[in-house]
Amino acid sequence: MPPLGDYEQLLQSGARPWSAGTVVHGSKVLDDLVDGLTRHGATDWTTEYRRRLDPRSAVIGCVPWLTDYAVTRALVSIEQCCIVVDKQQPEYSAVRQLANDGKPLSSAYLDGFDEIGLPDEDGNPPVIQPGSGRFAVELGPVRVAGWRRAEDGTPRPMLHSKMLVLGVTTWHEDDEEFADDILRFRPKSTWMGSANWTQQARNHIEFGLWSTDPQLVQRNYEYLLSLLKFSERRGASAIGPEPELVSAVWDDEAFADYWAEYHERYEGE
Repeated sequence: MPPLGDYEQLLQSGARPWSAGTVVHGSKVLDDLVDGLTRHGATDWTTEYRRRLDPRSAVIGCVPWLTDYAVTRALVSIEQCCIVVDKQQPEYSAVRQLANDGKPLSSAYLDGFDEIGLPDEDGNPPVIQPGSGRFAVELGPVRVAGWRRAEDGTPRPMLHSKMLVLGVTTWHEDDEEFADDILRFRPKSTWMGSANWTQQARNHIEFGLWSTDPQLVQRNYEYLLSLLKFSERRGASAIGPEPELVSAVWDDEAFADYWAEYHERYEGE
């Protein structure tokens, strides 16, 4: 059977430009998705950011189902990657390929993750003390969110969004005394659409679009950041949602002792 999106009565499937990117209707949505990912991964970002900032391509995103190998290969071509899939998804080989071959993204680059980290083996949150630095967590390349599949097949709520934000990570040393390096994820473009990243989606009537509109990119970036905070490591065994990352707590006593010992030196500067 021919792809449903290719019937002559429907708008043809090729990508068409619009003011902020491309839009596709029909059966070629994943082709345009792959093209956008491949271009981003092949871009020399030192032409836009100085080489000393170590600019590297990065992608965050989410999708319920991932079985398409072309999409997986395109994601693997990005230098840093974190994709959240629905926890009910079986361990498809395309997901394993991304998990094994993709390059993870550190949370240190992401906005709002300065005081978020992993609990210790007893379940206690990380503690912020003088000189403790940021709590960098290696995210991805694959994480999960939501509910495990019910054994009796009862429908459960799903992560049903299909979305990406492509960006560039940079870092440089902070010139201020005792300050950490400055790491940033700089959002550049976003993809969103109806299509799961599956081989079957190539036969369906779908839509998808790329956009560089700054407000849309920022809104999607904020949504995906919240989803990453909600997500769990791949292979998580909890039946329901149990976010892995937790907020750190401040050790007020340690800071009071530090200030008592060093405040005279700072006041004299």
